[in-house]
Amino acid sequence: MKKHSLKSLKKQLRKATDEDLEQIQDEDIQDCLDEGVLVHEGDLTVSGDLDINSGALLVLGNLTVSGEVTTDETGTLVVTGNLQGRHLYLEGNLEIQGKATLSGVVYGFYEAGISRVYGRTTAKLGLIGNHDWACDDEKFKVSGRFSNFSELEEGDPEAIRKLVGDKEFAQLKSMLGLAGEDDEEQEEEDDDKNAAWGLKLFHRV
Repeated sequence: MKKHSLKSLKKQLRKATDEDLEQIQDEDIQDCLDEGVLVHEGDLTVSGDLDINSGALLVLGNLTVSGEVTTDETGTLVVTGNLQGRHLYLEGNLEIQGKATLSGVVYGFYEAGISRVYGRTTAKLGLIGNHDWACDDEKFKVSGRFSNFSELEEGDPEAIRKLVGDKEFAQLKSMLGLAGEDDEEQEEEDDDKNAAWGLKLFHRV
């Protein structure tokens, strides 16, 4: 699936004005933005994945993505309408003023950014760790709240395992704080120590 970025979308975008930036509701997100914010006027549809890996995108309307939506630790995405996509991966800053509707997973553990959804968030799986996430209306079929590499504070491990798959869950356990001594020893021998980063463990969801 094709991956899109601010660079690939640049012809559809323009520089933000002060009036545009006033539409951002979260003051912390407003304060961290510089003059490089890019704006899409009206609804935006992206065929493929959307990766905001640096810079900031403000969509004045709805955002529909056929694949994954990711915010890197240096990226910011603000949507004044609704967001629709497959997966949502949270590292950087996110503000959705309407609803966020995902067919797969909402996953955030990285502590760098903040994410706010003001409408309902819907997904099959919601896994939130130490990432600063706020949504008052969540509708996840399966959910988990965890302290990174420490403890699964809320959620059913068996339900998460059934949804993501045995192999994927085995790689996710440490991040969720569910790894025992045997698991930790195996991880030390594992070449892929960052398996829980990103969305590759959620291809079944």
